[in-house]
Amino acid sequence: MGLRADGTVAAAGMNFEGQCSVGDWTDIIAVSAGNMHTVGLRSDGTVVAVGNDHYSQCEVDGWTDIVAIAAGGTQTLGLRSDGTVVASGMNVYGQCDVQGWTNMMLPKQ
Repeated sequence: MGLRADGTVAAAGMNFEGQCSVGDWTDIIAVSAGNMHTVGLRSDGTVVAVGNDHYSQCEVDGWTDIVAIAAGGTQTLGLRSDGTVVASGMNVYGQCDVQGWTNMMLPKQ
């Protein structure tokens, strides 16, 4: 995955699940790649995702006010500006149980 200065995204590699289908993405400020899915954060705080969605890891419609994203094997996480976290994807072992997470923040750089 590559994020261009103009907010578009480039992708290379296997695309048999559509995980490299990012050619129409615009206004992207961050990208993350999971196991055969790709997630993009737009400057307006919304999120887009493509690729393998067998566990609903690409179900990010309705996510708003997001300031950071992370894609795992079969999960996607979003950090909201109020410090709460949203998650989608496989939750067999509770890996998406983030409902009570508050006061989360990005690491200091």
